[in-house]
Amino acid sequence: MLFVNHAAAVSGAELSLLGLLSKLDRGRFAATVACPEGPLAVRVRALRVPHIPVRLRRLRRSRTPTGTLQNVIHLVPPALHLAAIVHTHHIELVHANSTTAFLYAGPAAKLSGVPVVWHVRDLVELGRVGRLLFRLADAIACVSDAVERHMIRYGGDLDKLWTVTNGIDLEAFRRAARPGSVRSELHIPPDAPVVCHISQLTPWKGHEFLLGALRQVRSHFPALRVLLVGEAMTPEDARYRHRLERHVRQLGLGDTVTFTGWREDVASVIADSDVVVVPSRAEPFGRAALEALALGKPVVGTDAGGLPELVTHRRTGLLVKYADTDALADALVTLLGAPDVRRYLGENASREARNFTITRTVNQIQNLYDDLLTE
Repeated sequence: MLFVNHAAAVSGAELSLLGLLSKLDRGRFAATVACPEGPLAVRVRALRVPHIPVRLRRLRRSRTPTGTLQNVIHLVPPALHLAAIVHTHHIELVHANSTTAFLYAGPAAKLSGVPVVWHVRDLVELGRVGRLLFRLADAIACVSDAVERHMIRYGGDLDKLWTVTNGIDLEAFRRAARPGSVRSELHIPPDAPVVCHISQLTPWKGHEFLLGALRQVRSHFPALRVLLVGEAMTPEDARYRHRLERHVRQLGLGDTVTFTGWREDVASVIADSDVVVVPSRAEPFGRAALEALALGKPVVGTDAGGLPELVTHRRTGLLVKYADTDALADALVTLLGAPDVRRYLGENASREARNFTITRTVNQIQNLYDDLLTE
């Protein structure tokens, strides 16, 4: 089978793909990955999974006939390349790891006469293209019930929809945590309150929402440190990062907020944090929240998208309305000032994380594959 990923870098979707590859039953499913050269390809090869380099550019949404034509022109050569890979390597099933990947992999699979899985990891409006893609897919794996509800609007054959929540290797993630290492590296005192936000630097992840709440939080906790962990993956997002850095300076938060960039030691970042914040406009699932639960850390997040399926208000964290900066500030102040409450939520979080193991996710995906390959 062929996994297709459009990005060369490693972020949430790619970490989920690597987790799937690490636990896939290779006696039943021989995996090959097609993606651009880069960090993801290096990690795929480290798992001893064959890698085929391809160039799959992220397409710009267009409302004009000329722009649409340009997108089609850009789609054709990579799709034909993928179809050739399917033929040459005798691929029986194609799995697109994102909507962008599916734009290429869907037509390639249809040209080759093999079934294709569209893994939907976003909550974005797709318009008429969404209806076309829905018809093209043989199965659609949705990372949450919220994503599945979102996808219903694009098609009539609801039997195509499978909810397959993300999972992680809980024990491996816990073993990777090195408490104290990040505080030491960043010169953060042991008793300073720390909040971390782990995500790509892109607007819908809610960084500006968080920044708007921080002056209120810092008035209660002058020693507060906030770690923004992640990197921009597109030129547009690089401009967004510059805007965030300027906003931090304007708010006088330069001594409070640290842009760490991408880090491999996310488990250690979370271990050294008191609260993990997920302020997204609408999180499709919330991998960072799951990682927080795994390490027994409470989450402050938004009650939108798939996050409420993972974080239960007042049981494993606190949920607020997106863009309500007062509510976000109050939630952070409440948890930072109440160690016993954090401990209670954290204990519940550790138990809740057991429902989101990588083994469970892989079993669900393999059942989906079996269903397609036996039709």
